[in-house]
Amino acid sequence: MDHKGVLDVKTPPSPLPPVDKHHTSQLVLIPQPSAHPRDPLNWPLTRKYVILAVLCLASFSGATAALSAQLNLADQEKLYNKTKLEESYAVCLQLHLNRDFELYTVIKYSIIPSNISKNSAALAGMAAGPFFFAPISHMLGRSSVIFWCVLSTLVCQIWGAVMTDPGNYIAYVMSRLFTGFFGAVPTVLGPRIVTDLFFLHQRGRAFTALHMAFLFGTIAGPTFSGFVSAHSFFPVEFWWTVGLLGFTLICCFCFLEETGFDRECFETNRDIPGGILANRFATFFFGQNVVLPTTWKETAKVGITPFLIGMCPVTMIMGIFTLISFGFYVGVNALTPVWLQKPILEGGYGFSLEQNAAFTFCHWIGIIVVQFYGHYLNDRLPLALARRYNGGVWKPEYRLHVLWLPSLVINPIGLGIFGAALQYHLHYMVLALAVFIVTVGSLASVPVTVNYVVECFTRYPAEAGIVIGAYRIVYGLTISFYINPWVEAVDVGWVYGMMAFFAVLSFMFVMLLMWKGHAIRKFQFSSLGSSEEGEQIGK
Repeated sequence: MDHKGVLDVKTPPSPLPPVDKHHTSQLVLIPQPSAHPRDPLNWPLTRKYVILAVLCLASFSGATAALSAQLNLADQEKLYNKTKLEESYAVCLQLHLNRDFELYTVIKYSIIPSNISKNSAALAGMAAGPFFFAPISHMLGRSSVIFWCVLSTLVCQIWGAVMTDPGNYIAYVMSRLFTGFFGAVPTVLGPRIVTDLFFLHQRGRAFTALHMAFLFGTIAGPTFSGFVSAHSFFPVEFWWTVGLLGFTLICCFCFLEETGFDRECFETNRDIPGGILANRFATFFFGQNVVLPTTWKETAKVGITPFLIGMCPVTMIMGIFTLISFGFYVGVNALTPVWLQKPILEGGYGFSLEQNAAFTFCHWIGIIVVQFYGHYLNDRLPLALARRYNGGVWKPEYRLHVLWLPSLVINPIGLGIFGAALQYHLHYMVLALAVFIVTVGSLASVPVTVNYVVECFTRYPAEAGIVIGAYRIVYGLTISFYINPWVEAVDVGWVYGMMAFFAVLSFMFVMLLMWKGHAIRKFQFSSLGSSEEGEQIGK
């Protein structure tokens, strides 16, 4: 909104200017807000939290919709007269890297043929969207792009639900592709909005909320759809998400706002209508009228920025840790449903579709624990370290110390228990405990790693987030090529035992950044590097 529009927003009266009223004797705001009331950093916390909540809802809904068809392949097999291998093409096109549930009969560990196609298509669907929409949002506005992508996801869900003719197989596959293509966009553009709205000391919690919402969607989608479609024809697993997406679309239209603001040159900021309807139409239907003026050259630069960021040493080091540590979560999820649904006589647990869906609640519990862990530590611990050991001077590497417990201790323990449970066919509750522990250990690293890389490239937060997401997708693709030979070579127990040791070794990359992160960050393209290192956050 422009200055006139902001006067309509109810804020507590204060004799202090916007910059001063946020200060306390113990905390210095980074970045420094301007004195302009349109500056998102000066908005009331309630307004910021509403935008963040809608952003989290959009991320959750997009992930849920993309994975709604993940469990029930039997109906499609009968309808389209395809094998489960061929059906996996449809599932994989909308699959996020970290959820590998499949329901089909396997002999011993034979899960690879479907997973190869599945993860290859996931790479095409989920990875292509971020690279496509990041430059578009630079020109049309982040809120506008999120709104239209949510609408497009809704349309794709309806498209998939009505593909009930035996000749609709190709169209059904394409609907899954585009659902994944559009569904991941809110999470991709979220880091830019978070950095626009929140100060450094608030970002850790905001990133945790955003990424946990998305990851929770990857869990809730298969769980709910498994229960809904267990005794129904498969399109019902799409229809329930249509209502969720419709509600999300309404929330986006009512509450999302464009957050871009130039604090150095106020004149470049567009005048935004103050009236409610005029403001909404300007934001979502004529988005170029509310964003900062830009050129096609700048838009093209944004398009290649993720590739440049990906070549920087600090990104590659953190990306390798992400690929290994988070990727083993993929390895756990790739095999869990297979073992759960194998007949007991073949060494499995004989779970039905509904029982498999119920088993996923161990992921729910894990992600709730991660949310609390991140909320209470992802900001507090780094700020405390800066005050105690560096006189209140900030370094992005302080963020990484949150990972000691989940990544170095919890995740390897969970992988070891998981391998032992499969090797010795322990009770399924032991398997559930292992999945819970791995969920906590792996997912706790996601917001921290994204936040760290974003704070290494503060001018390009969305593009930095795309790169880290791509590293996770790479492992989701490659694990399909070697999990079967790996199991055959050393047996399933040692597969996950080795993963536990590799998880410990991968933490050495984090320790390297803790030790020499400042020096490593200097080796990057001069046009990209920007951080808040050296800022005084308090005493």
